[in-house]
Amino acid sequence: MRFSLFSLLDVYDNEARTSAAIYQQTLEQIVRADELGFDSYWIGEHHSYLKPDQLLACPNPAILLAAAAKLTQRIGLNTAVANLSLRHPLQIAEDYALVDLLSQGRLGLGIGRGSFAHEYAAIGQDAASSSGRFEESWDILQQLWRGESVTFQGRYYHLENAKLNVTPVQQPCPRHWFSAIKEDSFATRGRAAQPIISLPHLSAQSFAGLGKLVEDHRSHYLAAGGNGESYELPLILYTFVAPTRAEALHTAVDALRRYMEYQHPGSHEHITHIIHHLKEQKLLWFGTPGDLIDVIEQFQASIDNRHFVFWSDFGGLQPELVLRSMQLIAQEVLPHFAVRAS
Repeated sequence: MRFSLFSLLDVYDNEARTSAAIYQQTLEQIVRADELGFDSYWIGEHHSYLKPDQLLACPNPAILLAAAAKLTQRIGLNTAVANLSLRHPLQIAEDYALVDLLSQGRLGLGIGRGSFAHEYAAIGQDAASSSGRFEESWDILQQLWRGESVTFQGRYYHLENAKLNVTPVQQPCPRHWFSAIKEDSFATRGRAAQPIISLPHLSAQSFAGLGKLVEDHRSHYLAAGGNGESYELPLILYTFVAPTRAEALHTAVDALRRYMEYQHPGSHEHITHIIHHLKEQKLLWFGTPGDLIDVIEQFQASIDNRHFVFWSDFGGLQPELVLRSMQLIAQEVLPHFAVRAS
């Protein structure tokens, strides 16, 4: 079992935190996660404003992960996800090769093409072209990371004898996962023996539905020749742990409601219904360390994904509360599963 952390670095104009402060706080979280024994820390990539009062503040995770590389010793430095459709693949290949080099092979790439049309509009691209751009970019990236001289004439990208001046430590390619949100993506990626990462609250309507999606991917992945021993499917779940269940629910639900007001537009009643449904379906992990142990065990009994990613920093939660939640998980939850594994 692997246990990791995730952040989108969401910042709100009506709060005291500046963008500079959230970068520093995120670096502090990554350093603390390294000390506490988490497997990896994942960061999302976003551009421009979704709405005037909210900013997802990491346009290039490679820069932040490069800073984290020099402050940490062992933790994986991951993206969830790096958008392969918005920037030139040569630039992407250079940036992440440098992160892998600086971290001595600790880079992990969750890759995708994003879901916000405003990000494509901001740079003058048509979101409808994102799929084709993604596939061309991924083809080019793999060749560049192997150190090859690349000539490529595609619909969107054209390279002539391009070669990286820095290549990643991990060869022939850094560890990676494809983003899977839509139902058919699980089976499609599985048939191609491609590893995936997912957000259950966007992909599944229920706990049982999530189990089916994971099994769809796993069965096709193994049938296509994927390695069963190293198989994992990281699932990102909203998680907040406190000494009491009442405190965890009160604090985290308020923060999640704030986040969802921007990300999932709707009335207060609609958002409240979404939160209640997620909790009912075990897709919202707010409670005590014991509550978290219970829900993870329920997942283990039904879903063979092997990697949980705790989304513990959202909605402007106070940094000290995020750090406390991380510490409670590390001290009281992770040892429980380490003992069981041994």
